[in-house]
Amino acid sequence: MKKRNYTPYLFILPAAAMLIVFLYYPVIGALDISLNEWSGMGPRKFAGLANYANALRDRTFWHSLRLTFLWVLLSTVVLPIGGLVLAVLIEYTTKARFMAGLYRTILFMPMMMSLVAVGLLWSLIFNPTMGLLNALLVRMNLMDPMNPMNLLGRANTAIFAAFVPAVWQWSGFGMVITSAAMMNIPRELLEAAAVDGAGKVNQFFRIILPLLLPTIFTCAMLHLIGGFKAFDLIYTMTAGGPGDATMVSALYMFRQAFIDHKFGYATAIAAVLFLLIFIFTYVFNRINDKVRESVGY
Repeated sequence: MKKRNYTPYLFILPAAAMLIVFLYYPVIGALDISLNEWSGMGPRKFAGLANYANALRDRTFWHSLRLTFLWVLLSTVVLPIGGLVLAVLIEYTTKARFMAGLYRTILFMPMMMSLVAVGLLWSLIFNPTMGLLNALLVRMNLMDPMNPMNLLGRANTAIFAAFVPAVWQWSGFGMVITSAAMMNIPRELLEAAAVDGAGKVNQFFRIILPLLLPTIFTCAMLHLIGGFKAFDLIYTMTAGGPGDATMVSALYMFRQAFIDHKFGYATAIAAVLFLLIFIFTYVFNRINDKVRESVGY
């Protein structure tokens, strides 16, 4: 009988140990906490599925979940499209490669900033009294200086205003990925689509876009996961306000844990978000596989 060689397993042992210690063990520990009532200090009290039952009856949780779905929808639709538009403008219309590289660098730079810094920057831009946005609108005679626009202070506009910095910061990420995919498209197809006027747009959608769909779906899946975890930007700009107008699930979970000291309930919310991310990611992967098959990837 041939003796089995265990040497290859030794090479993956460090990575497996890291996964167990920093991923699987915390997930199991979080699930354990979600089954208990715990203030973060002192002994835990086993509660079974009570925290999950409370979440089903919690109107604020359902409100936060609706806002999270809205943020995820915006992230999976707007951000990949923004990256696609920027990539097309750079790769499809810019002839000088040096300028194309310069544009890519400039547009990618916002992504290197921390989310807290971006949130503070755009809070100043949206500031109704001394913000850049209102100053520009007043200078262009589009707004009365005595009646400034407070986008972050209105319940019906706060969530969309808070999403604007996400578009500014993350469109460059999709642009880089899509640009890399466009560079791999055969030159013959690019030349076949290189006609003038409306024909150019038509040829792009007929020839080039189908080849970019797998990349666009991959980008959308990454933004979907990030959308469910949205926290830093919203917390910095609105802290969930005005009222609960921007209280996404991650922010609600934070408040339950560190303000109301309900760590068990907060961890149950985290478990629900984890399950939703898993389901949506699985569905997106299946769709992406179908798209790749349809375009011959």
